[in-house]
Amino acid sequence: MIIGRIRGATRELGKPVDWDENHPDQKCGSLAIVDVPASQGGPMMISAWFPTPDEVKLLQAGQPVYLSVWGTAHPPVGLWVPAMGEE
Repeated sequence: MIIGRIRGATRELGKPVDWDENHPDQKCGSLAIVDVPASQGGPMMISAWFPTPDEVKLLQAGQPVYLSVWGTAHPPVGLWVPAMGEE
């Protein structure tokens, strides 16, 4: 996936202070986010991601989208595709 630039971004998240950039699986770039209030109360952050052409082919063939979360507790998350004009 390619990190997108979400419309109306309110801030950019960078790598954590203890991030090991020398580890081959731990590259971390900047992530533009929009801060919004969650329907259940509290804050929520939304970012945009774009599948590569190869990933689009895999999705069309029925492959899933995986989500990885660092740590040992899984926070509430959501994945969706906005309708045209809603992005």
